[in-house]
Amino acid sequence: MKKSVLIIATFFWFSLTTLAQNGSGTITGKATSEGKPVAGANVGILELQKGSPTNVNGEFEIKNVPAGTYELQISAVGFEKIIREVTVVSGRTTTIDIKMKESIMELDQMVVTGTMRQTYVKESPVKVNVVKAEQLQQGRTSSNIMDLISSVNGLSTQLNCGVCGTNAIRINGVEGPNTAVLIDGMPIMGALASVYGLNGISPSIIDQVEVIKGPQSTLYGTQALGGVVNIITKNPALTPTFSGDVYAKSTEEGNINIAYSPKVGRFEGFVSGNILRLENFSDENSDNFNDLVKQSRVSLFGKGTLLGNNMEQRLNFATKYYTENRTGGLESFSDDLRGSDQIYGESIYTNRFEFMSEYRPAGLNEQLRFSGAVTYHDQDSYYGTDWYDAQQGIVFGQATWDQPIADNFQLLAGTTLRYETYNDNTPATSDGTDKRWIPGIFTQGEWKAGDFTFLGGFRVDHHSEHGYVTAPRLSTKFSPTDMTTFRASAGTGFRVVNVFTEDHAALTGSRDVVFNEDLEPEESRSITASLEQIIAFGTNPMTVSLDGFYTHFFNKIIPDYDQDPNLIVYENLDGYSVTRGFSVGLEQNFTALPLSYNASVTIMDVYTEENGQRQALAYAPEFTGVFGATYDIRSLGISLGYNGNLMGPKRMPENYSEDFGRSSQSPAYSTHDLKITKEFTNVNDENGIGFEAYLSAENIFNYTQGSPLVDAANPFGPNFDTIYTWGPIVGRTFSIGARLNLR
Repeated sequence: MKKSVLIIATFFWFSLTTLAQNGSGTITGKATSEGKPVAGANVGILELQKGSPTNVNGEFEIKNVPAGTYELQISAVGFEKIIREVTVVSGRTTTIDIKMKESIMELDQMVVTGTMRQTYVKESPVKVNVVKAEQLQQGRTSSNIMDLISSVNGLSTQLNCGVCGTNAIRINGVEGPNTAVLIDGMPIMGALASVYGLNGISPSIIDQVEVIKGPQSTLYGTQALGGVVNIITKNPALTPTFSGDVYAKSTEEGNINIAYSPKVGRFEGFVSGNILRLENFSDENSDNFNDLVKQSRVSLFGKGTLLGNNMEQRLNFATKYYTENRTGGLESFSDDLRGSDQIYGESIYTNRFEFMSEYRPAGLNEQLRFSGAVTYHDQDSYYGTDWYDAQQGIVFGQATWDQPIADNFQLLAGTTLRYETYNDNTPATSDGTDKRWIPGIFTQGEWKAGDFTFLGGFRVDHHSEHGYVTAPRLSTKFSPTDMTTFRASAGTGFRVVNVFTEDHAALTGSRDVVFNEDLEPEESRSITASLEQIIAFGTNPMTVSLDGFYTHFFNKIIPDYDQDPNLIVYENLDGYSVTRGFSVGLEQNFTALPLSYNASVTIMDVYTEENGQRQALAYAPEFTGVFGATYDIRSLGISLGYNGNLMGPKRMPENYSEDFGRSSQSPAYSTHDLKITKEFTNVNDENGIGFEAYLSAENIFNYTQGSPLVDAANPFGPNFDTIYTWGPIVGRTFSIGARLNLR
């Protein structure tokens, strides 16, 4: 033991003294295109994992760079990547000017989700879909990420309650709780937050969304059963000093968002506040229930970065507070009638607090990182006469060491500790608060060999109820040319289920909940493969993506609505469940025309097989499609945005067809959104003031499914249900807004 400690201490001492002896210098510069600054470009030295984004003036500074000669990479969305050789001399500053050329080759965005280290999309051995905040909102207006996430290929939102509007994210048809939602890489969205907590994430704080499909438990824990959605918040260094955004909708929804970015000495900050209010009643489907969900929501977000003496990132922290009051039901229902057995309504009070931090000790070239998070979620709700009061807390800590072993091999190792508490007023916690300690360790190696990159990882977690759980994964990338990239991955997932927090159907409607057995954790095995091919069309190349996926679930817990119309039966599937399919995507920017578009279609087969009987999974679509386009009229400062979604048929619970004449399969449909934005001044102009106004029309063809309720005339009767949901409830909506930025 003493010998091991001595070896480790010697290793750390050698690393520190070597860095000190080599000396260091600084790299500064400015990135421009046609004389205008390029903000948000990634400037970095990948072999050192060191870099800096350009600010709103296109300027960057990288300090504390060990003396030597390196390849400096500069990339930005919409511009060609540049590689410059730069020599750093100890104690001196090297200055370079970078002139960037526009390009449609947008694969070189910086991502972190696939490997837990910064890398470029094209270089990542794990397929990562990246969607910038601008693309999320290219056809729509909303302050809720759940209204916008369906613009990502393979992702959709499933409305789980036609009264209170709760919804969940599905990846390739897999149920919402199987998707791990991260905030800046932190797995802090617990089971209770998957019901309403995601609604508190405003697009105003988002820089980009990174999506990986298939199990990712090796890095992100055993809850990442079906995939990962990592929401990357804005970098304080790249945000305007002040920004304000206000909009109003034809539904009488109003929203105000204000943000301020203080920069004092070595501190860079970003503070945002969002207020939403919607108190309108509308009943276009004539079921006497509100088609809308009344909401009063306040969301506060703060993020700060403390730089070291050499202006390198040393400490990052972020905090968010979210409070919401949402109400649905009959027109005469109000919060004063919560729990009433005379006038039906559903009322949910949500309060949520989050704190996240990351610390990078000085002198270790950012190889060692400590990160942690604390969250608390409180939900006080009534579904008709049923009271559901629940609290969940999560404390998460992680330490990682990123070590280059050779020029072509990188090793990442880490340890995590997760502590969860959960309590509610249901039989689920009749013995007291549920407490879980989940320690874990993981390691990952990345080896580059010519045109190939191999990535292997392994994780071990310990659950007090289920013992040790392992999660291996293997990925490979083959790029024979700059135009072609093949990827393949295989991995496993594991998830402990809490029915009452994850499945809203267990709380709403009149059905009783039955557990036929003690529920075992769900497990999955997955294989994915992809091809990205850039096809040259002169100066307008097109990116074509082909993806295939197959996930096999064991011990799947699927609510059975068909056994008895008065029951929801929960039990582990004796057989298995499968999600399989493929997707095709196109993306192209035209240089001669200020036009860009993206289109993708995912075809999937999601089913369960038990006792030799195969059945499509309820609410899983047969296919989905996403279409988007933007066109800029530069002479007028006008941008036109379009977003379209295609949704295939879904199997609906059979008893709705047998007992109430509802169709057992929903029809295929599409929705279409348009947005026009007029820029009057740009924040990068000399006066530093940016102002724009926008107008959007969502669901322009006014497509709705009709009432999502079963036996709506008898909401306290035994047949009432709120989950016959397969399409839009609200029809055509108009929005108008304005945005102000001050540099």
